[in-house]
Amino acid sequence: MALHLFPSSYRCDCRHESHFFERTVWEMEAKSRRKPARIGDSELDSHVVEFVGGQAVAVICPRLGRCEITGSD
Repeated sequence: MALHLFPSSYRCDCRHESHFFERTVWEMEAKSRRKPARIGDSELDSHVVEFVGGQAVAVICPRLGRCEITGSD
């Protein structure tokens, strides 16, 4: 159960947190209204956040695979 941590961070099921600037997340949400978009963090075990239809829908973990974002904190 990956989570969206308001306003612009995401927590994977493996407890890794990806932090982004708010403007970056807004831009990805806007871009994903036209076509699916992804953004990755800069950590060694890079996680990718997937956006579809104007919202973040999943965190892609290098260890666990695709983890759906099911809530917010």
